[in-house]
Amino acid sequence: MNISDSDFHRFVEGDGKAFEIIFKAYYKTLVSYSMRHGLELMEAEDIVLEVFHRIWQIREELKSPSALHTLLYTSVRNRSLNVYRNLRNRQHLIEENFRYEEYVEEPHDYVAEEEMGRLLDEAVEKLPGQCKVVITSLLQGKSMQEIADGLDLSVNTVKTYKQRGIEMLKDLLSDTSFFVLMVLLRICR
Repeated sequence: MNISDSDFHRFVEGDGKAFEIIFKAYYKTLVSYSMRHGLELMEAEDIVLEVFHRIWQIREELKSPSALHTLLYTSVRNRSLNVYRNLRNRQHLIEENFRYEEYVEEPHDYVAEEEMGRLLDEAVEKLPGQCKVVITSLLQGKSMQEIADGLDLSVNTVKTYKQRGIEMLKDLLSDTSFFVLMVLLRICR
């Protein structure tokens, strides 16, 4: 992708049109690149949008079009690998908690997994402001430092929101399956 120096400099200065030019030049390629790391289309699109959002926030630190290019690809790769790892870990935890040793002949219960995910998502949606953002970010595989940077908070503040969120989720999910709580607690360690 060749971005002109003038478009790059206008982008660094905060010009929305220049951002749009750069976004259109890179978007499809970055989504495809993200998908090569094992993600589905929607996940890849979300990652690319997050990366562009973050780069827009730090645009004034960029020195050249090649630095922008490198940062876009590196950020998308790292974020894709983190999300893929988180999805794989989440699936492993679900499978680990839903093994039916005494019912070996029974097929895997995908309905129970879907229900568990739905209950967890509904409970997370009920959390207040920053607690919801922190727990959602953790479930997406972000580190405490990434969350703190994204919210412009200290890591300790993020930890406090995490603890509050987990306590609220325990209360919200107290009538639900023990397995939902176990998965939640393992994911949000």
